[in-house]
Amino acid sequence: MNFFRPFALERYFAAHEFSARWLLCSSDCETIALRELLALEPGAEERLLSLRLGYTQTRGAPSLRAAIGGRYTGLGARGMDPDLVLVHAGAEEGILNFFLAVIEKGDRVVVNAPCYQSLAEIPRALGATVLPWRLRESGGRWVFDFDELSGYLEGGAKAVVVNLPHNPTGALLLPAEFDRLVESCARAGCLLFVDEVYRQLEHGPGRRLPAACEAYENGVSLNVLSKSAGLAGLRIGWLATQRRDILDKVAAVKDYNSICSSGPSEVLAEVAIRHFEALAERSRSLCSTNLSLLRDFMAGRPDFARWSEPEGSSIAFPSLAPPEAARWASGKGPGDAELMALRLLDEAGVLLLPGAYYGCDPSYFRIGYGRANMGEALARLEGWLDTRDAKE
Repeated sequence: MNFFRPFALERYFAAHEFSARWLLCSSDCETIALRELLALEPGAEERLLSLRLGYTQTRGAPSLRAAIGGRYTGLGARGMDPDLVLVHAGAEEGILNFFLAVIEKGDRVVVNAPCYQSLAEIPRALGATVLPWRLRESGGRWVFDFDELSGYLEGGAKAVVVNLPHNPTGALLLPAEFDRLVESCARAGCLLFVDEVYRQLEHGPGRRLPAACEAYENGVSLNVLSKSAGLAGLRIGWLATQRRDILDKVAAVKDYNSICSSGPSEVLAEVAIRHFEALAERSRSLCSTNLSLLRDFMAGRPDFARWSEPEGSSIAFPSLAPPEAARWASGKGPGDAELMALRLLDEAGVLLLPGAYYGCDPSYFRIGYGRANMGEALARLEGWLDTRDAKE
């Protein structure tokens, strides 16, 4: 591939996700059966079964866009105008089309690091200079360095790109920090693109931030039904922004890839949006239960791993503790979590995601806690550690 570098994380999942018995690194939340989704709304099954399987509108069905727009109440009781919402086939298509529409060779783009690779790789491949705004652990949190951001913006930037809550750390800006981010972008006159796919999975009351499209006239919000709603198989995501001109450009790009979304998926997505609070509450409850299990595991295994506890999302990003890191040395240096993860997969069937696939210190790894069988997978990891330690 001469344009984009291979998507390391997705290649890793392609090799292992559907063969591993226990997934302990998934970023999405537990899904539901189609019949359960349809049961949420009288008449939904009949609407789906009577749907004629033709093309859908490029921007998404007007009724679906109206339902999505209605969730952005920060712009008034009626929410966002449906014409300011553009439906995509999942979040990844939205990321690709946004960057193709707005980024040109020579632009400067600030991207939080680490990040889901496409957030940085696509602008790089388009010829932009990508400036990594690095998260660092401090005081038990993952934090953003606003002095670093100010330095970048003084040199000019086309866009600032962040993911809140953050993948893979679970970091979440405090409200005052988010206001500072918006103010910084406004002073610099740049776009603010926020990947909000884990929004609604915050771990504390009052921690939910405004959507970028609500908080800033040049803000662009990305969201999807895969994470907090647990409906990854629908492949429905969207962009929302007050910048109608940006969505017009994105729609023109979309003509060159998906053109339009799946009709059945749009019908089902509309049901999901109308019952989004119930779906998200189910996911939050499961994440809360599983995070408690993970918290106990981390407290009981200080020689295995250490962490800054996530403040949102369905994922955490621990690193191997020094005693464990000493076991795993490779050409990447001491504490190569990939060596540990591959042995764990081979011997216990449990899949973790090495942090090296985010371009991080290789001692880090991702754990997901949004699935119903997370407790069983975590028990398998504990059993493997006990057996291994007894042998060694």
